[in-house]
Amino acid sequence: MIKPKKTLANIEPYSIDEFYTKFDLKLDSNENPYGPSDAVICAIRNFEVDKIKFYPAYGELINKLAELTSAKKENFILTNGCDEAINAVLNTYLEEGDEVLSFSPTFSMPILYTNAIGAKFREIPYKIKWNFTYDDYIQNIKKETKIIYITSPNNPTGEIVPIETVKKLLSNYKDKLIVLDCTYINFSKIDKMEYYSLVKEFDNLVILKSFSKDFALAGFRLGYIYSNENVIEQIKKVTSPYNVNAAAAIAGLAALSDLEYFNRTIQKIKNSRDRLYREIQALGFNAINTEANFILVDFGEKRDFIYQKLLNNNIKVKYFKTGELKGYFRITAPKEEDIDTFLKVLKIKPLLVFDMDGVLFDVHNSYRAAIKKTFEHFAGKPIGDEEIQAVKNMGGMSNDWKVTEYLLIKNGINVEYEKITEVFQNLFFNPENIGQKGLIDNEEIVFDKNFFEKIKADYDCAIFTGRPREEAFHSLINYDIKKYFSFFICNEDVPNDPKPSPLGLEIIKKSCLYSDIFYFGDTVDDIEAGKRANVKRFGIIPPNAKSINETKEKLIEFGASSVFQNPDEIIEKFLAKDVLCK
Repeated sequence: MIKPKKTLANIEPYSIDEFYTKFDLKLDSNENPYGPSDAVICAIRNFEVDKIKFYPAYGELINKLAELTSAKKENFILTNGCDEAINAVLNTYLEEGDEVLSFSPTFSMPILYTNAIGAKFREIPYKIKWNFTYDDYIQNIKKETKIIYITSPNNPTGEIVPIETVKKLLSNYKDKLIVLDCTYINFSKIDKMEYYSLVKEFDNLVILKSFSKDFALAGFRLGYIYSNENVIEQIKKVTSPYNVNAAAAIAGLAALSDLEYFNRTIQKIKNSRDRLYREIQALGFNAINTEANFILVDFGEKRDFIYQKLLNNNIKVKYFKTGELKGYFRITAPKEEDIDTFLKVLKIKPLLVFDMDGVLFDVHNSYRAAIKKTFEHFAGKPIGDEEIQAVKNMGGMSNDWKVTEYLLIKNGINVEYEKITEVFQNLFFNPENIGQKGLIDNEEIVFDKNFFEKIKADYDCAIFTGRPREEAFHSLINYDIKKYFSFFICNEDVPNDPKPSPLGLEIIKKSCLYSDIFYFGDTVDDIEAGKRANVKRFGIIPPNAKSINETKEKLIEFGASSVFQNPDEIIEKFLAKDVLCK
């Protein structure tokens, strides 16, 4: 196989979604929630056929850009989004061994393009979060530094670089190319013309701009480079002659013709950004406002719970799981009327925590069947439900592998634990199987979608189960109820502390937003775990229980406040009467 150039060896391609995904609120990519001007829609609807069959012409759009910036048309080149603008500039000026200098964190594409060329992208960490300081910057400029890359406002931290700082860099480092990415400038307090005016004063400044965020043309992929004539002439050598499609050029021209709509929309977004920041701060979370069209929020130990909760409510935000922003959410400013929808999801509610086996699912034909078949495999004789339940009622027997081992030993049969688990798992769940994965697919749901739809407005839900995560998710997805749960504690999360250990519930208490926690389980180990964790606990009579009264008495004996037989009874006698909150 022919190998690509060596500089690509350690580069991961930028990941994008392959298909449009419908979210009630899509707040992860900083798109403009209001969409483009009606002038854009009208221009596209009246798109002339000749402008499809012939190569595009850019004169009208470039002339409009020149007019609005009091520049010459020779100062501009159109690009396929700001991404191509970045790549074009770097490809024009960088060679192997050169260096690009920037603060960290910043946009990922300049890093990828620089590395692909074989140059070095060096990032300077902020000494003060997030504050671009001239002195820190100049201390890191070296002989091999060829490009100083500045994003203002920065993505993803949202701060601006003062005009005075940019001028000092341009004046003091005339042998360096200063690249200024102004994608978010129209959301800031800086007048972009303050930056743009510097092009006429300095020949080492390149300004990059996109139509994606402020003009809401992300789908058209339109941007431009603004610099002195010589720089533009050099950049044209590395770009395709018809790099911007005709529809994008038409849309861009129409957008620039309706600046009244543009200015009105920008102000709405800034108002929404500022309000969202204030509201989240008021809830007690660490929010950071920006000069862009997003805010940053650190939800602390609640981050995973809140992220899943937002997804469950069809809201998508950007969650940074690595790097300097690890743990932060970047949240695009929504429409003003959508802020209440977002805040409603953050509302602190009671949390219902469910065990799975014998509660959410009737496991008589799955887990119980696996115990029976595994026992019979080694013992050569059957075992009944009553004997299994008696072991469950002893306490300390939440793990069905351990239950099987105990039953074998009680019957005078000694088998290695690993062999028991191997036979059990082959019977119960084998993910390699085509079609049915094992006895797990024989279980029936007890708490179905209807139950969770009825309670979702008033309660959050979580899972605390002894199942391995893969098995738990298989069943939850199979019955389409996984989306109702914001947090999951499975076997892998507490491998050395199974129920009746309270560790799983203590993790939930620490990691979730809640006003009260209520735990529903079907065994004495479940109830004991709830008692030790100091949460309110309630018993569920497992389906196919042979002695309902005996099971109920046992659960109450171990500390269950109440015991219920089915979801309808919980809604009728429990949730509907607000018993939970008393």
